[in-house]
Amino acid sequence: MDTNNIIILSVLVPVYNWDISLLLDKLAEEIHGGKFNDMVEIVVIDDCSMDDKARAANGKKVLECRSAGVNIKYSELQKNIGRALTRNMLANLASGEFFLFLDSDVLPDRADFSGKYIDHIAKNEWDVICGGLSCMYRKMTDRKYDFYFYWNTKIVAKTAEVRNKTPWRYLWTSNVLVRKSVFLEVPFDEKFSGYGYEDAEWGIRLSRKYKVLHIDNTVSHLGLVTKEAAYQKMRNSIKNYVLLAKLHPDAFKESSVYKVSRRLINLPVSLLDLMDVVLEKMFSFISYNSICFLIFQMNKAVLFAKQLK
Repeated sequence: MDTNNIIILSVLVPVYNWDISLLLDKLAEEIHGGKFNDMVEIVVIDDCSMDDKARAANGKKVLECRSAGVNIKYSELQKNIGRALTRNMLANLASGEFFLFLDSDVLPDRADFSGKYIDHIAKNEWDVICGGLSCMYRKMTDRKYDFYFYWNTKIVAKTAEVRNKTPWRYLWTSNVLVRKSVFLEVPFDEKFSGYGYEDAEWGIRLSRKYKVLHIDNTVSHLGLVTKEAAYQKMRNSIKNYVLLAKLHPDAFKESSVYKVSRRLINLPVSLLDLMDVVLEKMFSFISYNSICFLIFQMNKAVLFAKQLK
């Protein structure tokens, strides 16, 4: 692939209530140091963040990056539109032949993070490349974040070897490279509003039509939340989880939650309601992360079964 004087890689970052200074510093350092300035652009959209301090810090950091010669576009929305639509908007603003989607609360684990993707782009063999997530760096170290960190180690931090066995399941937009022409044909489904599973649904459609490769080019997830917030995020995601199951029932049947929920669906709603209350209280009072994880997953299956009644 001829990479002379064209943007070959657009790094696309949707932001909501998060200071992206660390991420931009890391990207800018590699782009400038590796002489990728003419080949790489960064596109950031703030989805109407309510955190004035973070938004001001981001605007300042964008100006610093531009002063250093980094090609960066930045815009702030006046209305929150959600994760799927924001990512589609980022793609519309991008100029590169490949898009690298990153969440705002991640940090590359390697010094040659962008370079590794550029090497794969030069080979021109794959349509979608997933770098993966890790728990290598941890910024939020208070004990109140321990459960979510533990959850990440159990669900998210998988090697490329594991992820390549079922590519769609681990196709997270926290760190994924996709060919522009492929994304334009398979954008995010904007029926997924609010939190959760727009990336899983997108991954299913992509893996059915295009070649997906998982590699070990990870980013650390810095944006931990409290145990209570993690639980609420799970509850808020059930609507999208049900939508995912309805759109792709065959793929969904491979999930562990489905295997549990199909045994629960014949129970009366009153019993499922009681189970939900009991599990919520257990999750709140028990402090052992390993036990809380099992309760968390069981409660998710109960909520899913209730929605299917």
